[in-house]
Amino acid sequence: MRRLVLRRPPAALVAVILLALPLASYGLVEVWPSYAPPPTSTRVVFGDRVCQEPALIDAAGRVYLDLGSAETLLGRDISVDGGRGRVVLSTEGWRPGAASAEVASFLASKTLELNAPLKTSPVGDPHVPLDLLARLAGWCYTYFPESNTVVIDRLGSEVRTARVRVPRTHLFQTPSLLSLRLGTLLEGDVVRVFAESKGRLYVRDGAGRLGWVPAGDVAQEPPSVLEPGEPYRPAPPPDGQVCLVWEALSTLDLDPDDIGTLPAVNVVSPTWFHVVDTKGTVQNLADPAYVRWAHERGYRVWGLVTNGFDRDRTRAFLTDRTRREHVIRQLLAYACLYDLDGLNLDFENMYESEKDDYVAFVRELAPLARAQGLALSVDVTFISSSGVWSRCYDRPALAALVDYVVVMAYDQHTPGGPAGPVGALPWVRQGLERVLAEVPAEKLVLGVPFYTRLWEEVPGRQPKAKTYSMQGVRDLLAEKGLTPVWDAAAGQHYVTYVEEGRRYRLWVEDETSLAARASLVREYGLTGLAAWRRGFEVPEMWEVIRRELGS
Repeated sequence: MRRLVLRRPPAALVAVILLALPLASYGLVEVWPSYAPPPTSTRVVFGDRVCQEPALIDAAGRVYLDLGSAETLLGRDISVDGGRGRVVLSTEGWRPGAASAEVASFLASKTLELNAPLKTSPVGDPHVPLDLLARLAGWCYTYFPESNTVVIDRLGSEVRTARVRVPRTHLFQTPSLLSLRLGTLLEGDVVRVFAESKGRLYVRDGAGRLGWVPAGDVAQEPPSVLEPGEPYRPAPPPDGQVCLVWEALSTLDLDPDDIGTLPAVNVVSPTWFHVVDTKGTVQNLADPAYVRWAHERGYRVWGLVTNGFDRDRTRAFLTDRTRREHVIRQLLAYACLYDLDGLNLDFENMYESEKDDYVAFVRELAPLARAQGLALSVDVTFISSSGVWSRCYDRPALAALVDYVVVMAYDQHTPGGPAGPVGALPWVRQGLERVLAEVPAEKLVLGVPFYTRLWEEVPGRQPKAKTYSMQGVRDLLAEKGLTPVWDAAAGQHYVTYVEEGRRYRLWVEDETSLAARASLVREYGLTGLAAWRRGFEVPEMWEVIRRELGS
C-alpha cells in the first residue's frame, strides 16, 4: 500500500531573514509581500503537519480522507471491500467513552471489524469517512471553511497556546518576515504553539493555518491537555406519545438540511443497518450529518435494523448464539459511535421455526440496550395465517422485552395478489384489536402508510401494481382529470379509469384516510404513531397528525 508522508512548510533562507530585519525597522514589511492564496483543495492538517493529499467534503459537510493519508495517520493498514463499496475498520484500541460501563466491557471483550461507505474521488481513489475513523482512533477534528482546512488533533495530547498581545501581527508562511502572509492576527487571538526557533514560533491559528509568528507579539500560556468533550448520552423516550417517521436511505447522498421541518415528529428512524450474510455482518449506512441535524432539532434517532428480509440468511445467524452476539456487538458499537438514541428492529420474512430464536436475540440485546440508555422497539405485522410474515413473531414475548412494538398496519393488498387498498380502515381496526389482545396498548405504536398503489387490470391476467407517493397521486389525478369518490367499505377515497383496454384503480391516501387512522391512537389508547416513509407525504399531513395526536 502506498504511504504518504507528512510535511512542514519550508524554512526561509538565512539571507532573506537577514534582509528582512532592516526593512522591518522602517515598517516596510507591511507593504512588502502579499497574502498567500487559499488552497483550492481541502487541506488536511494533523497536529502540526500537513497531509500531502487533500480531503473530500460533500454538500452535507461530511469529510473523507484519502486511504493513504488515513493509513499513515492511523499507523496501520485499512481494509477495503470494493465489491460492496465499504471500508473496514478495526476497533482495536478503541475506548468507547460514550458507552455505559456494562456496554464498554462487553465491547472491549472482542475486537470488531466495522464498516462504512467509501467515497470515491473524481479519479477513482477511495476515501475513508473521517467521522468513524476519528471516533475509533481517539481524534477530534474541525473544518474551517475560511481556510478550506480540516484540522485533526489527537485527544489527550498536550496543548501549548499563546495569545496575541499587540494590536496586529501576521501569520507567515516561513520564519522570514518577508515571507508570504497566511493571515492577520489581532490582539486577543489565540494560536496553538508547536515549536520555537530564533525568535519565531511555529503555530496554528484559529482557522487551522500553520505558520510562523514573531515570538514577541504573543504571550505564551500554561500548557493544557486536549480532553474529549462530554460523551453523548441517549435521549430518553418521549414523555408523551411517540410520533416516528422512517427515513428510507440506501446511500449517504441525502443532505439533511434539505428535509425541512417535520411538525409533530419526535423520533426519526433511518434505514441504516442490515445483516448482509450468514455470519451476522451488519452493513452500516449511518450518517453523522443526519444525526447532528436530528439532534439539533430535538428529534431522537432510532437506527433501523433489518435482517435483509432473507429467510435462510436469518436462520443461519439467529440459530447460532455466537452469531447473534456478533450482531448485537456491532449494533451497540454503532450506537455508541454515531450517538444513537435507540434501535428499531425490522426483522421480516422469517421462518416460523425461528420464532423462539428471534425472541432469544431480542432477550440478549435488551438488557445491554437498556444499560446504554437506548430505546428498543420491534416491528411486527398484523396477525394472519402466514408463517413467514406473521406467525414468525411471538408478540407477547417480544412486548415483554422491548419498550415499543410497532404494528405495520399496511400492505393489506400487495403486488401478486388481488387489487385493493394498502390498508382499508375496517381491516386496520380489526387487525389492531387482535394485536391488542397480545400487546399492551401502552407499548403499541400504530404504523401508517404515506403511500398507495395504482392497480392495472387486464382480463385474464394478474393485476400489476405501481407504488405512488401522496404527491404522485395528486399529480396523477390532475393529469387524468379524475375526481375521487368515497369508498365506504374501505373508509377512503377511490378512483378508477380505463385506458387502452386496461382498467386502473387506486385507493387514495390523503388527509381523510390518515386522520381516520391517526384517530385510532386516541381511541385505543396507543402510545403513538409511525409513518412509512418520509418523502412520500405532502406537507399538510404533519398538521393532520399533530391535530389527531393532540401534540
